[in-house]
Amino acid sequence: MADLDSLRKDIAELLDAQSAATGVAGAVIGVAVGGDQFSLAHGSANLNTGQEFTTDTGWLLGSVTKVLTTTALLRLVDNGTVDLDAPARRYIPEFILADSDAADAITVRMLVNHTNGIDSDDLMPSGVRGRDATKSYVAQLRDFGCLFEPGTGIHYSNPGFVLAARIIEEQTGLPYETAIQTELFDPCGMNDATAVQTQAFLRRTAIGALPADEPGALRATSMFSLPESAAGAGATPIVTVDDMIAFGRMHLAGGLAPTGERVLSQELAAAMLTPTFDLGLPSAPPIGLGWWLDPIAGTTAAWHGGGSPGGTSSFCIVPEHDAVIVSFVSGSNALLNDTLHTTVVEHLTGQQAAASFSGAPAQIDPAMGGEYAAFHINKNISVRDGKLLVHTTAPFYDEELERILGAYGAPSSSSATYVPAAPGLFVPEEADPRTAAGFYGRITQLADLPPVPGRPHGIHTGLRFLPKIS
Repeated sequence: MADLDSLRKDIAELLDAQSAATGVAGAVIGVAVGGDQFSLAHGSANLNTGQEFTTDTGWLLGSVTKVLTTTALLRLVDNGTVDLDAPARRYIPEFILADSDAADAITVRMLVNHTNGIDSDDLMPSGVRGRDATKSYVAQLRDFGCLFEPGTGIHYSNPGFVLAARIIEEQTGLPYETAIQTELFDPCGMNDATAVQTQAFLRRTAIGALPADEPGALRATSMFSLPESAAGAGATPIVTVDDMIAFGRMHLAGGLAPTGERVLSQELAAAMLTPTFDLGLPSAPPIGLGWWLDPIAGTTAAWHGGGSPGGTSSFCIVPEHDAVIVSFVSGSNALLNDTLHTTVVEHLTGQQAAASFSGAPAQIDPAMGGEYAAFHINKNISVRDGKLLVHTTAPFYDEELERILGAYGAPSSSSATYVPAAPGLFVPEEADPRTAAGFYGRITQLADLPPVPGRPHGIHTGLRFLPKIS
């Protein structure tokens, strides 16, 4: 059994070293190994009020919700009302894309393993709230196509999980926030979890923090959460560390919740942890169903990260060591999540986490120069002095998206230099080498992705595929 007392001390020292100067307003972590657990909190949960971050403070889960949405969807597979390999349109006939053949080809499975290729990653319609919010998102997809033939690549997919949420709504007859409560939160014993934003007023709930104008300072976010239409992808659920430990323990127990209720069959719980697609890139781990399956420190962690306005979360289970790790950071230092998680995993395995790539860097192919683009993101790459110079712009789809992503803290443009790390793989020039060993650090890498039938040449970074357009 792992010595959690010494681990707790190490984590406490890490948290004590954080401040606005390190990009952290507040943070919380929970760790469970077997039947033992601990949680620690640090700093402020709300810079507007000075509210202290405590271990029972709620926080926005962000895209970690995708694992929860997958689990709720698979409960419908368990009871025979949904077939993973059926076309998604069987359950949501209103699902239409600009490419009708692609819409027909997308299966339910492709919604939850990021292989559908739908090119609308940051779409965030906010005009409809309540029962029809998810439906309003699906209606807007008719204006978008796919980046590749469904099933031939990985492109991080918010729309895929909104569609999964819509299937849950159609099959249960309930709006997402009610369905996720009855299908998952209640049976798992996630007693403080909610997908209703207004519940934040009734409990201790953290808000995010963004860099302020003065160096080394932070300010409270002006937007609490992303729009309700993207709830199934992670916009609205609020949890505590105890909620997520209960959820993680359910998965470690093969679908049996700490409450004694069976949430998933053992077969489907195992299927979530089984690779369904692998690009073979160090910058993108294999994907199961909902879970990213990351090799780290001699073991495999089933992981997902999540962002919210001014905050980031990280959640994993380590089946080999019967462990759950969950963290949330309010502030700009998303990589603190990696430091916390890596510290725990290294403690469990007795091995040091290392970069997921090896091999001598190769010379850069001049053909990498050019423009790459997907919805709401353009990257112009030039090759100079053995490095990649990458200029990124975000041409906003409309004023609504500009307003939302501006409040979220997303920059409209940025520039970065990447250096070769392995053949076809590049890392940010200024990155600490230890960054490459962590979950978030891994996906900051950029890979040259050659074409295959159904998928054009492009680059892969941040779990997203951008085809070359010039």
